[in-house]
Amino acid sequence: MDVRAKIVDQVLESLPELSADIRERIERTLLTSLQGYEVQERCTEVAVHDNTNMGLVRKFIATKKLEGKSERTLRRYQPELEKLVYFLDKKLYEVSSYDLRLYLSLYKEQRKISNRTLENMRKTISTFFGWLHDEGLIGQNPARAVKQIKYDKIVRKPFSSVDREKLKNACCCLRDLALTEFLYASGLRVSEIISLDRTSIDFITREATVIGKGGKERRFYLSEVCAEYLRQYLNSRIDDNPALFAGVKAPYRRLTKEGVEYIVKDLGKKAGVSNVHPHRFRRTLATDLVRKGVPIQDVAQILGHSDLRTTQVYVALDQSTVKYHYSQAVA
Repeated sequence: MDVRAKIVDQVLESLPELSADIRERIERTLLTSLQGYEVQERCTEVAVHDNTNMGLVRKFIATKKLEGKSERTLRRYQPELEKLVYFLDKKLYEVSSYDLRLYLSLYKEQRKISNRTLENMRKTISTFFGWLHDEGLIGQNPARAVKQIKYDKIVRKPFSSVDREKLKNACCCLRDLALTEFLYASGLRVSEIISLDRTSIDFITREATVIGKGGKERRFYLSEVCAEYLRQYLNSRIDDNPALFAGVKAPYRRLTKEGVEYIVKDLGKKAGVSNVHPHRFRRTLATDLVRKGVPIQDVAQILGHSDLRTTQVYVALDQSTVKYHYSQAVA
C-alpha cells in the first residue's frame, strides 16, 4: 500500500465517531494535500549490525527497555540522545569529554534551561556512554570526566492538614473523595494507581500489591479512613468496569494519568489550595511518616524507592521537627 494512503487510513481509523460524509471529505482533503509529496516510512526496527550513531541509540533504548526502564524514561532518553549525536556529527568512539561539555554548554545557553534540567541531560549522556563502554563499542568513556552539574535543591512543601481537609470538603462525589484519600494513604504514583483493579485491594488486611517502576512488585497499605471511603465508592458504582477508579459518567472508562491530574487540579481550584497535583500527596505522606518517627528506610520501601537519597529529597522537615527528634534521642 502507498504510504500516503496508509497515513490517510490511520487518520480515519482514529476518528470512528465522525459521519461517513465528513470522513469522506477528510479523506479527499488529505489525499489531495499529500499528492505533491513523496513520503517514505521510517524503519524503527533494531538492526543487529547497525552500528551507525542512530543505530546505537536504538540499541541502547532497546537494551534499557529490556532491563525494565519505564516508557516515560525511554521517551526522554531517545530525543535527548538523537539531538546529541546529530550535534556531534562524528563516530561515537571519537567523542571527547570536551565535545560533551561544549554540547551541554551550548544547549543551556540556547534553550535557557535550568541547571537541574541540564544535570538530568548529563545523567542520560553518562548512562549512554557508560553502556557503549560496557558493550566494548568505545575504548574510553568520555562522559566520566564530565562532572555533576550543581543546582539549587528546592524542598517542595507538603500539604498541611488544613489543605487536605479543604480538598476533602471540595469533593462533590464519592469517587473524588476516595481518590484524594487514596493518593495520600497509599503513597502510590499515579501510573500505579490507574493500573489497579477493584479486586486488587484486600479490605480485610487493608493492603495490596502493585507493580512499580522497573517492573518491581511491592506491597502498599491503606488507612482505615481510606479503606472506608474506597468501600463506599465501590459500593456506589453501577458500572462493570474492573478498574479501581473509573469515570463517573458512561462509558465509565478507567481513569487515565491525565484524568487524575485534572480531577485533583480542579479540586485545588474549588478548595482554594494552590499547587495541587497528584505527586504532592505522595510527598506529603513521606513527610508525615518521617515526622512521626517512621525510619527513612521504611518510608523508602513504602514509596518504592531503591535509593534513600530519592526519599530524602521527598521529605520536607522543618527545624522544630528536627529539634524534637534530637531532644528525644539525647534525653
